[in-house]
Amino acid sequence: MTCVRRKIGVVLMSLAMLVTIVGPAAGCARGTPTPEPVTISFAFPRFDGEYYQKMVARFNEEYPYITVELRPKKWDTLGGLGSGDVDVFLTSQFALSWLREQGNILDLTPFIEQDESFNADDFYPGTLALYTREGKRWAVPAGVDMVVMYYNRDLFDQYGVAYPQPGWTWDDFENILTTLHDQDAHVYGYAPNYQLFDPLLFIYQHGGRIFDDLQNPTRTTFDDPLNVEALDWYFGLMYDYGLIPTQEDMSKAYGARHGLQAGVILGKIGMWTGLLSERGGRLWPSKWKMRWGMVPLPRDKRAATLSLVEGYFISAKAQHPDACWKWISFLSHQIPERTAPVRKSLAESSEYQRLVGDETAAVVRASLDNVLLLSPKLAEFEDAFNIFGKAMEAILSGRSTPLEALTWAQQQSKFK
Repeated sequence: MTCVRRKIGVVLMSLAMLVTIVGPAAGCARGTPTPEPVTISFAFPRFDGEYYQKMVARFNEEYPYITVELRPKKWDTLGGLGSGDVDVFLTSQFALSWLREQGNILDLTPFIEQDESFNADDFYPGTLALYTREGKRWAVPAGVDMVVMYYNRDLFDQYGVAYPQPGWTWDDFENILTTLHDQDAHVYGYAPNYQLFDPLLFIYQHGGRIFDDLQNPTRTTFDDPLNVEALDWYFGLMYDYGLIPTQEDMSKAYGARHGLQAGVILGKIGMWTGLLSERGGRLWPSKWKMRWGMVPLPRDKRAATLSLVEGYFISAKAQHPDACWKWISFLSHQIPERTAPVRKSLAESSEYQRLVGDETAAVVRASLDNVLLLSPKLAEFEDAFNIFGKAMEAILSGRSTPLEALTWAQQQSKFK
């Protein structure tokens, strides 16, 4: 009996020792060391300041040890922002080539591979590829800014014209121009926002193209017969029928150097092209006071719209790249305020529809299905764009027909 009690005592002592040893260790395993506080800087367009202030507040609920210093900067629609002296920055896809050449950005592939929340399939097709070179991801898409057609509901109602609807065609567009036109009152059914490049939108809707491939451009195709057809139609509406005003027409009618904005504010223009980010006049000198609507661009042989895809980059000089990645990863799961979501789960969510309204959400979803993604490589074709612009000027001034101007442009191009 004594032997049995002795054995039980040994077992109990062993258990007590085990609890003594394991207990504190288990307690340590459950406790997570508090990370060292770090500070990162983030550059973005200054007009997005309020949005990113909200994002920092939400981010700090999850990562209280990371301080994000906001650095608002002047924005260039095409050039975006340079890396400067910040850790993270938002910029245009067209900055990718020179940022890589100068060694100013980090390869984000290792961060993406280790982040289980990063679902590449959730991004709209082609958007991630814009920032991929030689198998490496150099940025995470932040949002898509595409060209849409805006319209003045008040003016349409005044003239008894039905609003344009998704799926509308060139014939519908031309009918509106004809019925919503009052020369004595200087009212036009449509006016171009981008005088030299609005015609480019119609070229691609007609099935034309000015480069052999927008994703991997190697040569210009200015004199494509479909381009000529599209411009014959477009400039015919301007010069043969007087349904589209020239810049000079708008300046005379509305007394402003940039007549489009003045005409819109005065309520004299029925429709105009613009970027999604401009809705409501948010990037204009003044807000739109009329009841405005939005619709995808009219289609002809195809539905198409041009776009800009902004991206989040990490500077090669960042001292805390892991913290920078946490900030980027967090932002990529948020609904952007100015641009369209680049993640399908966000664009198709009821929350996005609630934030922007039914009409904007519908236009964004339809446009994203037909968006033309412009390769960062197109930044290397600056001379070609300048030549195209000169060809448009020659047509606008009446010096050349579309055929003559586009033939000349292709002859002048060094990328033919």
